[in-house]
Amino acid sequence: MKKKIAAALVTLAIMVATYGLFFLYVSANTERSPEASGGLLDLTQWSFDRKGVVALDGEWDFYPNRLVSGYDVSAFAPPADQTIKVPGSWSDQMDIYGMGSYRLRLKVDDDAPIFGLKTSTIQIANRIFVNGEEIGASGSPAADKSQYTAKNAAYVSYFRLEPGWNDIIVHVANYELKAGSGITESIFLGHADQISALREKALAHDWITVSIFLIIGLYFIGFFALRKNDYSLLAFGLLCVLIAVFSSTRGERILFSLFGPVPFWLFLRIQIFSAQSIGLGFLLYVYTAFRPYCSKRLIRFGVVLGVILIVLSLGFVVELNNGLYRQLTTVYATLPLLYATYIFVLASFHKVEGSLYLVIGAIALHVHSLVQNMNVYFAVPIYMSAPLESFLFLLMLSLLMSLRFSNAFRKVEELSVQLLKADKLKDEFLARTSHEFKTPLHGVMNISKAMLADPVHRLDAQQEERLRLITNITERLSQLVYDILDLSKLKQGELVIHPVPVDTRSVVDVQMRMYAYLSADRSIGIENLVPEQLPYALADESRLSQIIGNLLDNAVKYTRQGNVTVTAAERGGTIEVTVRDTGQGMDELQLPHIFEPFRTFETNTGQHGFGLGLPIVKQLVELQNGTISVQSTPGAGTSFTFTLPAAERGSKRALTDDRGSRLPVKTAEYTFPTPYYSERKGNYTVLIADDQFSNLKVLIDALQPLDCSVIAVKNGYEAIEQIEQPNTIRLAILDLMMPGLSGYEVCQRIRRKYSMLELPVLMVTAAIQPQDKVAAFEAGANDFLPKPFDLSELRARVSSLLTLKELLGKAVDLEVAFLQSQIKPHFLYNVLNSIVALSHTNMERSRTLTTDLASYLRGSFRFSNLDISVLFREELHLIETYLHIEQARFKDRIRFESDIAPDMLDAAIPPLLLQPLIENAVRHGIGQKPEGGTVKLSAYTAEGHHLFRIEDDGVGMDREQLGRLFDYESQEQNGVGLLNINKRLKYKYGTKLELESAPGRGTKVTVRIPAE
Repeated sequence: MKKKIAAALVTLAIMVATYGLFFLYVSANTERSPEASGGLLDLTQWSFDRKGVVALDGEWDFYPNRLVSGYDVSAFAPPADQTIKVPGSWSDQMDIYGMGSYRLRLKVDDDAPIFGLKTSTIQIANRIFVNGEEIGASGSPAADKSQYTAKNAAYVSYFRLEPGWNDIIVHVANYELKAGSGITESIFLGHADQISALREKALAHDWITVSIFLIIGLYFIGFFALRKNDYSLLAFGLLCVLIAVFSSTRGERILFSLFGPVPFWLFLRIQIFSAQSIGLGFLLYVYTAFRPYCSKRLIRFGVVLGVILIVLSLGFVVELNNGLYRQLTTVYATLPLLYATYIFVLASFHKVEGSLYLVIGAIALHVHSLVQNMNVYFAVPIYMSAPLESFLFLLMLSLLMSLRFSNAFRKVEELSVQLLKADKLKDEFLARTSHEFKTPLHGVMNISKAMLADPVHRLDAQQEERLRLITNITERLSQLVYDILDLSKLKQGELVIHPVPVDTRSVVDVQMRMYAYLSADRSIGIENLVPEQLPYALADESRLSQIIGNLLDNAVKYTRQGNVTVTAAERGGTIEVTVRDTGQGMDELQLPHIFEPFRTFETNTGQHGFGLGLPIVKQLVELQNGTISVQSTPGAGTSFTFTLPAAERGSKRALTDDRGSRLPVKTAEYTFPTPYYSERKGNYTVLIADDQFSNLKVLIDALQPLDCSVIAVKNGYEAIEQIEQPNTIRLAILDLMMPGLSGYEVCQRIRRKYSMLELPVLMVTAAIQPQDKVAAFEAGANDFLPKPFDLSELRARVSSLLTLKELLGKAVDLEVAFLQSQIKPHFLYNVLNSIVALSHTNMERSRTLTTDLASYLRGSFRFSNLDISVLFREELHLIETYLHIEQARFKDRIRFESDIAPDMLDAAIPPLLLQPLIENAVRHGIGQKPEGGTVKLSAYTAEGHHLFRIEDDGVGMDREQLGRLFDYESQEQNGVGLLNINKRLKYKYGTKLELESAPGRGTKVTVRIPAE
């Protein structure tokens, strides 16, 4: 708060100093010139050579509503009081719309051959005569509006003056502008060369101002095109362009020079629109660039006000553009600049980068704004001072961008040094970790293989499957270790190759046989098309084998069915080898990055390449003086082509196998069909989703001891399919990162249907960053478990979440037990009143109604909260008893129909499931109609479900009422409400109430229960 007050005081001090110094400068450089009096101006004492041009200000003769002409105007000489002050508007003399004539008698004794006049603003059309001769015009003033043409442009004219008295007559007409009429800015007289110099000065001032702001604006807009996330660049660029546009409509109005004769209605809208948009631009710039220091309410109010003013101006500028509206526009354009200055000062107090330059730039803009306002309201020429504020603004913006670039470059240098150090440390860490990892990894692998090959201690099928899975995982990890070591050696330049003549076909054949065996159970044809007579390649045999093996592994991995072929040929002293597959291919966006280390790509099969194989291939090829390229088409396949130098003709290859043991034998990846349903049936159904089959297998084995039935799926789409089915899933375990549909998205979709208590979600992932955990919980997860995890911790978390689910079930049962014991007092009161009334008129009906009430109360209270279900015939009896009671009270207003399949009477349903729905249909459906209505109950079996449908032809409900039915706050707490019934259906069966209703058409409620 102290900084805000200090910033406000500093801003005020800056404004006072700026405006005060500027007024002192204007006063010091303004020389008083003679003024006209009574329509006469004597310039015989004025030295044009020494003092320069003179402003023809003062009292001019004025002829309202007439356009006088001719040299001799004595017949039209007005009375002495018919004079008008120039510069100024004629609004005090006559109506703002119309035409008039100005006349000035001018006496000179200067012997200059040629004089000149320079106009600035004569609103709106004018024509000037000197001694009866027309010397210049802007637009076409006329007494008849149809012959009038508006154009308010500055111009100069040259003519001769006779020694003695001369006549200057100015015709002016205005039929469009409410803000002012007549000669509103000074007309200057001087020698021809002086007027030309003044004109050039004014034009130079305007061109410099417009050019500076336009260049800055276009620069920042172009900068935004490169950095589209920084909207402050766009806001500031558009602000500068708007200032340039506004400046082109003031002063010499160079807009006409750029675009020719612009219609006055369009010119006026451009001028007002640009002025108001400048204020809007300042607000948007400070909000996008200095948001933490801005008042959102003030910015929002200013933007809304600006939009309203702009819309009004574009549509009704002619009607609105009076003096008051012009002042409002000035205030709106100036106050945001003042607020921006305050924000810049405040930002400088917080040491924001470049804020001091913006403060100085804002001061320059204040001077520019002050010059424009003095021109509008006090007729001070815009060009009276050099456009130093524009140059200062340009200088400050240049220094600001230089500072930003300098700081950015320095940060890049610092980050580059840090990244190089981090990269080196990472390589060292990976290399050391890989070395330490090899020994225990090979120990696990060898022990597993020994157990599989042990002829004495035979394993059963399940144990053998698990050991093979362990072996498969350790072999993949072993390959990864070697890849990391190779990559580290390649980056450090420590990998040594031994190029010898190598038979390419033989190397390919060895790798082909291995991959043909591994893909025997898949519809993949692998073929070696390398010619037998192909010359030898000059390469390291083991590294060549590694290159071909990695490329074949990549091809087989991403080809579900089709062909993988290897071809080779000699071209220009090199051996060109191509590995081609008909797999899923890659798109153009992936191709530039496939040779980058540690890059991973999603595939349609849900697999992820680790991103080390191809980078190693590329570096191994280049290390042997070769090249590699790739071509791929999505859905058609991929071709990798690499070249190696050809060995000299007649060279013999070295049949060495000193590195053959380095490459671990590859085995087929462990898979099984999904969705997988565990054979063991437990009390709890748990859904697990992971794109790695080995992880699914680990989770399946870990959950079965917990009395769980497991449904395993390999991606998010399969998980959603299982959620949408009426499975009684008690817990979902989701991998956070899955192809296609991530765990985040699956969890969000679950939360659209189930609350955190109705279906708990446990996120399992290798991502351990805090933001990953926060994102998981925001998506609706109940718990988070990072990989790798301990099985005991997993079981503990699963047990905890299943217990939570059980507690929800008990809470629902207790709620039913509590609600079923509540009978509405007014219901009992009304029934007892009916029994008393009938006892005087119809004793038999009174006894029947008493019996029905007793049966209804007995049926309501006999359901124990421990009962899981009752037979439908018992619920139906309770429904009929309730309806008999209501029919005794309301007679023919309540009608009941039923359509019940015979086999449904013995169906098991939760207690008090249907009777409250019937009661709801009677009370809120047909009971709201004076004539009553019909309630129909249908029960049948379809598509493996028991369906119960309650229909009424009552008043119905609109969409808003339907939406409030399951709202906790809107639900009535008296009786077994729809909310409780819906919760029980979700908890027990994974279904929910299905409602259809429309006002005046009644309501239909469907209950769906899986048939056992």
